[in-house]
Amino acid sequence: MKRNYILKNKGRIALVVGLLATTLLSSCLKDTSPGSLDLSKSPALVGFQYYGFGETPITTKLHAEATDNTDVKLTLSVASITLGSAVTVNIVDDPTDAKAYADANTAAGTPTSVLPASDYTITASQVTIPAGQQYATFKINFKGNVIDFSQNWVLGVKITSASGAIVASNLNVAILALTLQSLYEGDYNDNGYTLRAGDNVLGGYFKGYDEQMNTISAFSVGYTILWATDVPAGGVAGTFFTVDPATNKVTIGCSTNATLANAAGYDSRYDPATKTFYVSMTWSTPGTRGTTDTLTYKGPL
Repeated sequence: MKRNYILKNKGRIALVVGLLATTLLSSCLKDTSPGSLDLSKSPALVGFQYYGFGETPITTKLHAEATDNTDVKLTLSVASITLGSAVTVNIVDDPTDAKAYADANTAAGTPTSVLPASDYTITASQVTIPAGQQYATFKINFKGNVIDFSQNWVLGVKITSASGAIVASNLNVAILALTLQSLYEGDYNDNGYTLRAGDNVLGGYFKGYDEQMNTISAFSVGYTILWATDVPAGGVAGTFFTVDPATNKVTIGCSTNATLANAAGYDSRYDPATKTFYVSMTWSTPGTRGTTDTLTYKGPL
């Protein structure tokens, strides 16, 4: 009997504990205290689109052309994903924040200057994010042909106010850091034939190799000569192509090997319609080293 009495009491205690836990859980779920977080009531925020949470410079690639331009994105953050009404955003040129960034960069060891206002135009002072949309863009036009890309340039754009949303105070300034990108920079598919006299392993036909060509100047890109085994050829580091934009003819050179040049009798050229290079070059003793390649653009680096 005594054992049965203890079991009954244990059952009553468990029931009480269970009821208390349920009450506490229900209380937590219905918490309306000042410390609770209800994201459904968060206001709509508008700001510049960054990869981080602050004014990280937006790398802006230009081609040294008079018609250079870039799109700058304004993004809306709202609990319901989009709004049922439009948001109007007012923007201005911001040389003050640009100078602050340039001065800090210079003090840290990277000389940086604010791009002269005469070298660019912000095409809108007011941008509308339509109802049901999350973002809108505006253009900045550049006189890329007069910009000296041997220097580090930045410019700033600022959101001054918005109608229909609150301006995010940590995302209201965009700093654009300018960099030169050759029109011919990119990731290319490489098919071709390499000559290495007396060597049928490193020399031979190849297909589908990946070639990443980086900017050297507005009309020049770096190129890596590959053997048929998809390994870089030795002694020809620093090979480059320079395109004449008027004729699309390609001149081939190498900063470390003066013997490397266009193959005689071959029309090395660039086809802008298909974004394809047709090139042939030789180096070392004539008839002992060479490569002929067809490089077709796949996409950006």
